[in-house]
Amino acid sequence: MLGADRTWSPERVAELLGDDYGDNPSDHSLGRDHGLAEFFWQRSGPGQPWEGTHFSVQAHRLRVGDPELISPVLRERYGIVPVPVPFADVAALLEARDVALAEVPYPVDPAEMRTYWQPGSRTLVYVVAGSYYGRAGDVYKLVNPSSGTP
Repeated sequence: MLGADRTWSPERVAELLGDDYGDNPSDHSLGRDHGLAEFFWQRSGPGQPWEGTHFSVQAHRLRVGDPELISPVLRERYGIVPVPVPFADVAALLEARDVALAEVPYPVDPAEMRTYWQPGSRTLVYVVAGSYYGRAGDVYKLVNPSSGTP
């Protein structure tokens, strides 16, 4: 995401995406919500440095239609993102770039969500399958890096 990855500190991510975010802190974990993007860290205890674990892109939030959900940096870089984001379009773009996705089982409710794994980047792409999470076929979110192999 604009060069940022899970190894970045909370301060460095804020320098890139801006200081308009929501925090979900505890002594051992921190989730920072920048609207479309969320970053997550953990640490061994108070006063210890944060260590990044993963970040996600919450594509389903684009359905709300509120441009304020997208940081000004992301809007400037990517412009207006079509809403919703059809998985077929994303898959076609990735295929044109020789980036393979493999469908993997969604353990909770496969009738409502499908997941695709990109092993090179260790990214999971969640795609709406039913109607509970939105319109079937739309990208719901991406998580990077996903721990291990799904």
